[in-house]
This record gives sequence, C-alpha cells and structure tokens, in this order.
Amino acid sequence: MFELLRRHPLSLVLVLLLHGVLFAALLLNVSLVSPTSTRAAVEIAVQEDIEVIDAVAVDAETFDRIEHQREVAEQEQVAEQLRAEEERRRAEEQARREEERRQAEEQRRREEQERARQQALEDAEQARREAEEARRQAREEAEAERERIRQEREAAEQARREAEEAREREAAERREREEAERQAQEEAERREREAAERREREEAERRAEQERELEEQRRREAMEREQERMAEAQARREAAERQAQADRELNEWRAQVQSVVQRRWRQPSGLDASDRAIVLVRVNETGRIINFDIESCSGGTAFCDSVRQTMDRLSSLPRPPDADAVRGGVSIRFEPD
Repeated sequence: MFELLRRHPLSLVLVLLLHGVLFAALLLNVSLVSPTSTRAAVEIAVQEDIEVIDAVAVDAETFDRIEHQREVAEQEQVAEQLRAEEERRRAEEQARREEERRQAEEQRRREEQERARQQALEDAEQARREAEEARRQAREEAEAERERIRQEREAAEQARREAEEAREREAAERREREEAERQAQEEAERREREAAERREREEAERRAEQERELEEQRRREAMEREQERMAEAQARREAAERQAQADRELNEWRAQVQSVVQRRWRQPSGLDASDRAIVLVRVNETGRIINFDIESCSGGTAFCDSVRQTMDRLSSLPRPPDADAVRGGVSIRFEPD
C-alpha cells in the first residue's frame, strides 16, 4: 500500500482534494439553513437523522468503491506499463546480444582476412627471395662464364703472340739464310774446297727447315684445336641461353595457365583460408586438355566439387611454348582469395 502511494503521489493528492471538497460542501449546507426554519430543520433533522446519516454513508461507500476501482485501474495501468517496460528491456537485451554476436562474427571475419593477407604477404616474400636467389645464381654463373671466356681469349692471344714471334724468327732466319747463300754464291769458287762442309751445312739447314715446318704445322694444329674449343664454348653458351629462354617462356606459360584457371573458378561461399587443391593437367601441343587428375584436395565437399566443375568446364589452355617440356603435365593450385 505504501509502495503504491509512493509510486502515485498525484492520485493521493487528488483523493485528498476530493474528500476536502465534499467536507466543505457539507459545512456550506449547514451554514445556509435560515433561522426561521431552524426549528423545522431541527425537527426534520431529528426525524430524518437516521436517514441523513444513511445517505452520507451511502455516498462514502460509493466514493470508496469508485476510488477503489480507480486505484485498481491505475494499478493495472502501472502493471501494464511494467510489463511493457519489461518487454522493451527484453527486446533491448536481445538486440544487444544480437549486436554482440554480429560484432564477434565481424571480428572473426576480419581476423581471417588478416591471416589470409599475412599468408599472401609471406608467399610473395618467399617468391621474391627465391627469384632473388635465382637471379644471384644466374649472375654468378654469367660471371664465371665471362671469366672463362676471358681466360680463353688470353690463352688465344698468347698463342697468337707466340705464333707471331715464331714467324718473325723464321723471317729473320730466312733473311740470314739468304744472306749466307748470297755470300756462299759469291764465294762459291773460293769455297769449292769447302763444298763438303757446305753440303753438310745445307743438309743441316734442310733438316732444320723440316723441323721448323713440323713445328709450324704443330702450331697450326694447336691454333685449330683452340679455335674448335672456343667454338664449342660459344655453342655451349648459346645452348645455355636458349635453355634459359625456354625456362622463362615455360614459367610464363605456367603463370598464364594458373591465371586462366583462377579466373574461370567460381568459388563457393564459406571457404576456409586453409582450403587447398592441386590438379595435374595434361595438354597436347595446341593446349587442348587431354585429361586431368585431382592429386589432393584438403577442403570441404563444396570446395572440391567447385574444383572438379571448373576443370570439367575447361577444354583447352594457352598453347605451351614446348610440348615436350609439359608432356608430364602441369600442376594447378586452387586456393581461396
């Protein structure tokens, strides 16, 4: 009762004011009675005392009943407001829980995206390091090849200088021999006595000439062998360059194939970042797909089905630069974006 009065002070004030008005009306009724009718009023009052009292009692009961009904109505209204407030509070609590669940789901999605982004960065960094290592090895091999060529050129230059010196010596010897022959011709008659010695000297010179010719032939053969070795080195270098070009073209083709398949892949919803699939595809010299095998698939049924459906839709791939190089097939990765 006191709690009800505390919650509804305005109703209490209205009830008190109503009682005050009724009491004032009673007092006003008593004061308005005239002196001439005092005795009659007294007689009437004496005669109808009980009835007046009964009337007043009836009015008070009616008023209390009305007041009780009004209080009951107010209590029901208050209860209805409390129920509405409780329902509103429950709805707000439900909305708050839904918002917290949504925020948790959004946070999980952002974390998954961040993990995927970090994985992509790590893969890109790994690829960059591997490419840098390949370039470093290529530079070292090219440097070693240049050093070998330089040494071969120096050896060839040394052989050329030695051959040039040999030719100069041969020319000097030839001039000396001609001078000796001229002197010998001039002094032929004087040196008839020395004919035998001259013949022996000429024989010695002939043998020396043969030795020189043999030496010259050996030098020519050595130069020919050196030229053949340099030609073989040039051929090996050109073959290595052709192989490197073929490797670059094959790597570019593999990247192009991966890009084509990735664009044709219709990724289903709800994929996990750890889903992976490797497909081995065999093509002919024109790029037409002969067959394919799904070597591994670590995702769910929807993921694996999407991989198979993508490969079923494909009939051909870009033309390979070298059919023999891809005869064993090319591996294609399927990973969620």
